[in-house]
Amino acid sequence: MISAHFEINSINMNSKGIYFGILSNILGNLLMLGATLWLTRALDPEEFGQFRVASNFAILLVPLFALGGERLISRLLQRHSGDSLPARRVLATVFFITGTGTALLAVSYPLLSRLVFDGNIPIGVYYVSIAIIPLTIAYNLANTIWRHIGDSAKAQIDLNFTQRLVRAPLLVGAVLLWPGALAASLAMTAAQAISLARIYRNLKLFSLHGIGSLPKAIRSNLKELLLIGVPVALMAAVDRLDVLLVNTVMGVAVAGSYDLIYMLALTAMFPAIALSKTAEPFLYKLAEDPIKIHRLKSLQTRSFLISFTAVVGIAIATPILARFLGNAGPDFARATLALSAGLAFSSVHGPVIEYLQINGKRTFTLNVVVFFIAGFLTVKYFFASAGSLVGVAAASGLFYFALRFTLALYIRVNDGVSMAHPAAIITATICYMLITMYVFRIT
Repeated sequence: MISAHFEINSINMNSKGIYFGILSNILGNLLMLGATLWLTRALDPEEFGQFRVASNFAILLVPLFALGGERLISRLLQRHSGDSLPARRVLATVFFITGTGTALLAVSYPLLSRLVFDGNIPIGVYYVSIAIIPLTIAYNLANTIWRHIGDSAKAQIDLNFTQRLVRAPLLVGAVLLWPGALAASLAMTAAQAISLARIYRNLKLFSLHGIGSLPKAIRSNLKELLLIGVPVALMAAVDRLDVLLVNTVMGVAVAGSYDLIYMLALTAMFPAIALSKTAEPFLYKLAEDPIKIHRLKSLQTRSFLISFTAVVGIAIATPILARFLGNAGPDFARATLALSAGLAFSSVHGPVIEYLQINGKRTFTLNVVVFFIAGFLTVKYFFASAGSLVGVAAASGLFYFALRFTLALYIRVNDGVSMAHPAAIITATICYMLITMYVFRIT
């Protein structure tokens, strides 16, 4: 039976969580943007690149080790509101995978240094960076539980803002005291440990005592975790793979610049991220509830309008911002605009990947995601080899736009469900095409 310490929260889907998510994301990223701007001037391009490449490598592996545990737990808490045992077994499985994976990384530095980092990442920076992996996974699981059994708005604020409120001052302070990539990496890991300690109470509610045999729990959950987690990991890894690709082909300094491009472009997708996390507990059997579909469309239209405004803001702000960055090249503003347009306008279709996974279309989602990533990675390698940062960013934006369009079309044909109004979809498509043509015309 479910622990007496908590009960599953039954939240009505409304705009409150979305607006909290958007606002907290904006404030949190403004904090990190300010810290990052300062870092680009406090560190030389090589040190900054080392810090960002190592951080991206660690973040790249977080969803791969977590294997969709957050999403599976979300579904189990909805299905089994009176029994915590299935969710606790998933937690045990994810923790085992994470511990094993982190241990393997610890002994693999010589090989990875040569094959992945091209000798650009010092050993100290590497070890401190990978230490953040288990801390981040534990935090994300604790936050997921909080969103379901507690106040989802407070959980969103903690995820998007409070973490960064700790991280930004630590980052600046550490580099002030000891300038270098190692100090920056230490600050990031320490900040994540503090964030986990603050919400660890949510994990304690799901004690691993009494779950039975660990091998049995792993066998019963591993297949489903793979089907859910691999697409999640691949989607989360796209930008990190791009940074590693740029590092290998164009150098560590350019990789640091591309990481900043993605960080800025991602602000245009904050509304979609907030919507997907708010709507996730309500996507199960959505096709059977026309009222929920109508409300989701209304929320999606509002989030899209905010995304559209964000793209306009990026177009205005990035040429000015580039003057203050220590490692922004001449293509910085155009690359940021190209990528932000793809992210923002792809989000018009709503949380399509979340919908498919929660409603049992996991294998289909995995196949489509792998196909698109493989195809577009080839295109991005071509642009990187040609020295075109704008081309890499535009290809990344097109990846998101084409993938979400394809999945939304499948959902519409197969389930008869559309999470966006036709006028919004048409507007997003036209705007994306116009911005892409503009970027390449002035390149």
